[in-house]
Amino acid sequence: MDQVEQLHERLLGDLRRYAASRRKDIDRGAETRELAGLLVEKYGYGLARALELYGDVAGMRVPSLYAEVNRVVLEIDPQAEAHRARRWDARPAGINLQAARE
Repeated sequence: MDQVEQLHERLLGDLRRYAASRRKDIDRGAETRELAGLLVEKYGYGLARALELYGDVAGMRVPSLYAEVNRVVLEIDPQAEAHRARRWDARPAGINLQAARE
């Protein structure tokens, strides 16, 4: 396995560990699925962008992480696309820190 593949696998592992910690927070009632999905999405997109930048600097093609990030986000928050649209429609978007009522 070359260095790019190793980096890709390590980033995927990191993404999965982070998502697992968010799932634990959902299960214990500390976060909503919406918040956990957003956090994983932003973290994962940062990892994906970092891998792209590595490829640019190294002058080589690297595999994309974006599809895997989107898949993991949907596992955490099946309504992630609707929640994303609501955030984009809100001006300004913010966080409501009152207890969620489900």
